[in-house]
Amino acid sequence: MKPELALRLLGGLMKWEFLRANEEFKWLNLLVEYKYDHYQGYSPGARFLINLINWLKQFPTVEKREVAYKFIRERLVFINQREMHHLIDLSMPLFDCEARRLVAKELGLKFHETWNDVNAERRLRLLKIRTLYVALSDGAHIDIFRRDNEGDVSNEQVVPLAEISPQKWKSLSEKLSKRLLDAEEFSSEDALFERICLIDDFTGSGFTLVRFDNDVWDGKVHKFCDQCVTNGILGKYVKQGCTVHIHHYLASTKANETITLELEKYEKTSSNFSFAKSFSYVLPQDIVVSHDDNDQELASLISEFYDASIESESTKNNIHYGYRQCGLPLVLDHNTPNNSVALLWAKSKDSSVFQQKMRPLFHRKERHIDHGKK
Repeated sequence: MKPELALRLLGGLMKWEFLRANEEFKWLNLLVEYKYDHYQGYSPGARFLINLINWLKQFPTVEKREVAYKFIRERLVFINQREMHHLIDLSMPLFDCEARRLVAKELGLKFHETWNDVNAERRLRLLKIRTLYVALSDGAHIDIFRRDNEGDVSNEQVVPLAEISPQKWKSLSEKLSKRLLDAEEFSSEDALFERICLIDDFTGSGFTLVRFDNDVWDGKVHKFCDQCVTNGILGKYVKQGCTVHIHHYLASTKANETITLELEKYEKTSSNFSFAKSFSYVLPQDIVVSHDDNDQELASLISEFYDASIESESTKNNIHYGYRQCGLPLVLDHNTPNNSVALLWAKSKDSSVFQQKMRPLFHRKERHIDHGKK
């Protein structure tokens, strides 16, 4: 469908007068071209305006459609590919900053003194060689990270999966040994990784990263560290006391607070690793949508048009405001987080008996496959 026709249909659906329609069409044309049409969750040939029309149709009155449209117009946060790449480019300076902090602490220097200290500079060069970069998910864009840091990071320092086989560890260690020999000044150093950077694109709650659940530690960080210990990797390929640096390109304020608190607790239980964290950008708390929001019309809309059939074993119950009620109005160019408000991404199950089936504006690609509620 041509954009001009789609806009006319949208104007008719919303019953906009000429001046209002002209104003909205200008805004839509800009955002559609710059961001929304490039959402990777759409099927081939699909476009945002058609999805917007179909999404608005689920609300039976113009008044309710206006509330929904206002939510998109004023509160939606869409991170497009260019913006995500910028967040990726901000990662290495943060890794370098943390490395300097570690070296300053090790040598008893002030942070700024590391720039004028020969021993500190040598130690930083060694630490960079003995660093491994590991993707926590396919959303980590680890290929882009590697290419953008060509010259600083070799192919043999980047791993696309957190579950690393013993054979892969052996290969990584052999390549590390070669890099140390090539550097000459480090030819006598042990081929042990002393810093591992775990990288991911986004965290909304921090819950899946590290948590104390049912009296045991769980989460991606714990699983990675536990595998290093139980598979005999620690001491053989990874240095005892290795620093595990967890980095996300984007995070919510809630996730930042949760990860900070839980990592401090987890580090106290671990004698094998130390931990650091960083984020390219933390979303401000004031973007969050909740039932306590001043916009009661939006809260009523979210509650009224919620279908429990969208719940699953992975999301649990009552996800009106997304997984763990994070309430984010967030869409990433390659997918919509389940921490976002359900109205944005949820689709009713075919078996749902809910009178008004939920339709997604930005279709979400699920990482976990389960049957959900019947």
